[in-house]
Amino acid sequence: MESLQKKWYYCCCLALLFFSLTAHTQISISGRVVDQNGDIALAGASVYFNNTTIGAYTNPHGDFHFEINDLLNTEMVISFAGYEVLMYKLNVEQVKGKRIVFKLQPKAEQQINKMVLTDVVRKRFLEIFQQSFLGITKEAKKSSISNEGSIYFARGNNSTSFLAYADTPLVIINNMLGYKISFNLLEFWYDDATGQSYTSGYTRYEEFGDDKKWIKNRQNCYYGSSLHFYRSLITNQLYEQGFGTFLIQEVTDSIHKSVLTAEQARAAAEIVTTVPVTAQQILFIDSTNNFSIRVNGRLLVQYFKDPSSKRYLKRNISTEDGPGRGTESYILFKAASIGLNNAGVLSDASQVDYVGYWTYEKAANSLPYDYKPE
Repeated sequence: MESLQKKWYYCCCLALLFFSLTAHTQISISGRVVDQNGDIALAGASVYFNNTTIGAYTNPHGDFHFEINDLLNTEMVISFAGYEVLMYKLNVEQVKGKRIVFKLQPKAEQQINKMVLTDVVRKRFLEIFQQSFLGITKEAKKSSISNEGSIYFARGNNSTSFLAYADTPLVIINNMLGYKISFNLLEFWYDDATGQSYTSGYTRYEEFGDDKKWIKNRQNCYYGSSLHFYRSLITNQLYEQGFGTFLIQEVTDSIHKSVLTAEQARAAAEIVTTVPVTAQQILFIDSTNNFSIRVNGRLLVQYFKDPSSKRYLKRNISTEDGPGRGTESYILFKAASIGLNNAGVLSDASQVDYVGYWTYEKAANSLPYDYKPE
């Protein structure tokens, strides 16, 4: 067993060494964005990698060019007002030494029954949208949507739910972390009866600058986050970075013999079993130096320090974390194997659900995938 662990650790070190050696090899990406019907150049189109600060705007001829160090397991997004958003997943061979032409399709007229709202109801819907999307943390309080007038609402599939749309990217100014965020909203729904919401879209970050207060605030937001956890996992530094991981065993109702969630088990006074697990037991690496997480069930992640957001939430909002030190988050993996790259980015984030502290990681508390602490 010890030899296997050493071999695993050696492979991880080898993969990280390979990454460090190739991280400075720049990948040049250039191309043009045009209208699909007339090949007309689209000046000012946004071309970026989703959830990063990596991107460019097209010049008056529709041309763009930028260089990156790594593709980060994320999509390239091409966006222009009045056109359908184009998403394209690249690999190095597709872009190396090539010029890509993206043809955008004019946006089709959507048949959406917009709700006609009074000022009072619209204000309430906007507040719900902002809390569900930006969050309720200190970072969220310091953030604002500068073009919230472009948001409109429609009825959901039942009497207690509603949907939100926007025909242009939402512009979020995060004054605490120093980012201007452009968000192409794909889907938003909220159910007033359950308080549940869902948001999906594409995100571009643009930095305000290198002001020291933003550097410190970004670090405070990073430590204890899910991004911090995944990066600690791939470097085999969970304990050193303040994390503990535990597998939540399936609990069976002693009477009906059915599998219970942790919340149902507590309500039924059943015993919930947690088993400590190491990085070697849940993280695997293949012959091409690609990581994958394989967990059967739910994973409890404890962070043994108090993130700055927890201190704010405890002072201002009632949370489930209580007075004890640290935080708890649960991860439910919906796929048997989920890829993870060297930057701590999941190959498919939609295959993961969070419960606990990480549910407070909304847009205002999320950092770009290319962020690195000082």
